[in-house]
Amino acid sequence: MKNNKVVLSLFDGISGMQLALKKSKIKIDKYLASEIDENVISITQKNFPKTIQLGDVTKITKDMLPSHVWLLSSGSPCQDFSIAGKKQGVKTHKGKEINSLAHYLKLKKKNQKCIGHSYLIWEAIRLYKELNPTYFFFENVTNMSPELIAY
Repeated sequence: MKNNKVVLSLFDGISGMQLALKKSKIKIDKYLASEIDENVISITQKNFPKTIQLGDVTKITKDMLPSHVWLLSSGSPCQDFSIAGKKQGVKTHKGKEINSLAHYLKLKKKNQKCIGHSYLIWEAIRLYKELNPTYFFFENVTNMSPELIAY
């Protein structure tokens, strides 16, 4: 149902997006979170017990989600391209740059390993393209490549 306000928050942490929506008095119908850190999940569940935890973003499929997502929120790990981080970019463990969603999906299908965790930005882009949400909120950092920003 397109009228329902379903939120999917990737890399949800302690559910900062849910708190921002609440403080903004934006009522939502369902809040789905992708997070893998058990400690922060427990904080979210204590503060927002109706949160539906989906786990690892790499395992989320369109079939697991409602037919329409109103807001997709993401702030993927950025240590590998942040000016405060390693500045290594998004690369395979062999040092090859991952510069497109198609390239990433091909590597994922072959179970290729990547350096760090910043490759997970491609999961946010994958879900954005698959879900076509009404709104998309993405936290950006300085030094992110133009190819990634273009999505």
